[in-house]
Amino acid sequence: MRWRPGRPTRALTDSGQVALTAPLTIDWRNMAESLRSYREKSRQQEVARRAAQQLQAPPNLGESMAGMGRAWWQGWLDVQRHGNPTPDLLAGITVAAVALPLNLALAIACGVPPAAGLVAGAVGGAVAAVLGGSALQVTGPAAALGTMVLAISKDFGVVGVAAAALLVGLVQLTLAGMRAGKWTKLVPESVLAGFTTGVGLKLVDNQLPELMGFDYTVSELAQMMHRPQWLHEVSWIAVLSGLGVAFLVVVAKPYKRFPAALVGVTAVTALSAYVGWDVQRVGEIPHSLPLPGLPLLADDKWLDLLWAALPLGLIAGVESLLSARAVDRMAPQVRPHHADLELFGQGMANVAVGLFGGMPVSGVIVRSGVNAQSGGRTRLAALVHAGGLLAAIFLVSDQIALVPLPALAGLLLVVAFRLIEVKTLIHVWHESKLESLAFLVAAAGTLTGHLMGGLAGGMVLQLIAKAISDKREAASPARAAAGRPAHVRAVVAREMGPKLMPSMAHDAPEHGGWLQQIRERASVAASAFVHNQATVIGRVVLGDHVHIAAGSSVRADEGTPFHIGANSNIQDGVVIHALKERKVQVGGEEWAVYVGQNVSMAHDALVHGPCFIGDNTFVGFKAVVHDAIVGAHCFIGIGAVVVGVEIPDGRFVPHGRIVDSAEAVAALPLVSEAQMEFNEDVVDVNRGLAVAYQVDRGDQRRARTGHGTSLQPSAPVAEPQLAGWSRF
Repeated sequence: MRWRPGRPTRALTDSGQVALTAPLTIDWRNMAESLRSYREKSRQQEVARRAAQQLQAPPNLGESMAGMGRAWWQGWLDVQRHGNPTPDLLAGITVAAVALPLNLALAIACGVPPAAGLVAGAVGGAVAAVLGGSALQVTGPAAALGTMVLAISKDFGVVGVAAAALLVGLVQLTLAGMRAGKWTKLVPESVLAGFTTGVGLKLVDNQLPELMGFDYTVSELAQMMHRPQWLHEVSWIAVLSGLGVAFLVVVAKPYKRFPAALVGVTAVTALSAYVGWDVQRVGEIPHSLPLPGLPLLADDKWLDLLWAALPLGLIAGVESLLSARAVDRMAPQVRPHHADLELFGQGMANVAVGLFGGMPVSGVIVRSGVNAQSGGRTRLAALVHAGGLLAAIFLVSDQIALVPLPALAGLLLVVAFRLIEVKTLIHVWHESKLESLAFLVAAAGTLTGHLMGGLAGGMVLQLIAKAISDKREAASPARAAAGRPAHVRAVVAREMGPKLMPSMAHDAPEHGGWLQQIRERASVAASAFVHNQATVIGRVVLGDHVHIAAGSSVRADEGTPFHIGANSNIQDGVVIHALKERKVQVGGEEWAVYVGQNVSMAHDALVHGPCFIGDNTFVGFKAVVHDAIVGAHCFIGIGAVVVGVEIPDGRFVPHGRIVDSAEAVAALPLVSEAQMEFNEDVVDVNRGLAVAYQVDRGDQRRARTGHGTSLQPSAPVAEPQLAGWSRF
């Protein structure tokens, strides 16, 4: 390989941790030339495709329906291909157990009878499962729609809510015919997060009095805090019922398949009925589905209802597609969703729900996530969930009628606090003050009932923030290059204390010939494990419990030195290499490749320096990272390519995507909680494997020599358990 320094073309946007110097213009004989040619060809094809789309007429309804029909048929073929339906049956039953109390609670919170929530989950869930475009999406009443549905209920009554569901369905069918699914990706995440936060705050405002068992609003309660007489009006039995359910749901959060909400509500219901507590209850539930029919609403109210249902339909569609995208990330082995077909399925579901007197529905990430985590593989699981809710209507209506309303209020308060995205607001505040203002405007509009004004204001502020960011990005290379050594690729403003380094770490070596660098010995913590069939060459610092698997290659022979932080794992086939004399600067020290703590590099990934990878980041199978800065808590998908850019903390690079420009970085979505949990699981497994391999190696040595000592970690890092890995 050879290199030559080039003119500055980009600089790192300062996120508080990293600032880039002028990047390197790479001139490789092999991989780099191929990669550059591939990127240029892909860019030209994309330009040509967009130009062709602009020249041709938009597809008509017939073409759209034909494409959706093919996607629908492929979805049902997947059901047949999987053969054994047992995993889908078990997942569907689990989801139904989670959805039953949520549907009841959301119906009551929206001012409609509890039966409307059950009907919506059963009928809407079944229709969306049969006709929708996502294999694992689960449809039902959604907390994010609760504020708007409650407003419709107050203005138009229960019949108006059913009519609104019918109109929402027609809006979504129109969007599907217009192939509008792709446009939902343009809604900024800061605005959507502000909207869900406003919904959460509104839920708290509605359900806290229900939990307390009195009629005061939250604002009235705040005014009475200095007078403790209001405590005499609190129903402490109601508080106990709600907090009992909330406590169980919060404690059981790590156990994804455990239906904590159903168990908690059932236990409180049984106890209250046995003891005879005087609390408000759900009341009578019909033992069958109502007959379908058009909602009977006065003629002069339909136009006003349409104006109220239009934003509801848009929000329901956006939430459904965002949920489908999130489920695709949770289950990459499942066929990705078809956005227009999913809008069609959701539209048909809302039409059916309206005819049966239910409430508007959408795809919901909580229930869909439970489906994916419970082993669901096809749309059959969502259909089984709907069947479970239908069975509850026919078989256990009398028992559902005994459920205390404060118990459901406790459940809804947990949902409300999970909707309030404080972490997202803090993250956006550090990224852009104007984007955080867009978040707050959307939240305030939702909370105060001015939904459309809040969303429109948030969108405008987001567009202004993007324009300012693009302008700064264009002017930043000269500022970034000033005052830095020419050989420094990046400066990481991060305090790296000695405790993060193994005790035998040496000073970074001076530049020398290849022989000197090859003869450098790796600094390996006693608790780290390097497989006999792995290659570690040159000045490489390995922290505690690092696992270097068989067939991997860590070569600090050209660019040097390397740092791999504690608890990180380098899996089979991974290659780590670097260009000579190109560095990142971390805590005042220069490294050709710096890998933080708790980082996972999956099989056959390539990391080529100069490069920085932050803590708790996952690099997927066959992914390529070169001449780049990747922040902490990131997830790089399978086959993704990251070249010459800086990715902020907490970003997801989708599978197969090429990220080689500031525009591509700006389009990256936030990482999901499920992806971070996946990386945590991978780190835990490899920590255990490292210990098991250490023990096995020690046993083999003692068997050969007849004596020996066990290995101990060199730093105060918690020793992982073997967790059954020692048998390998």
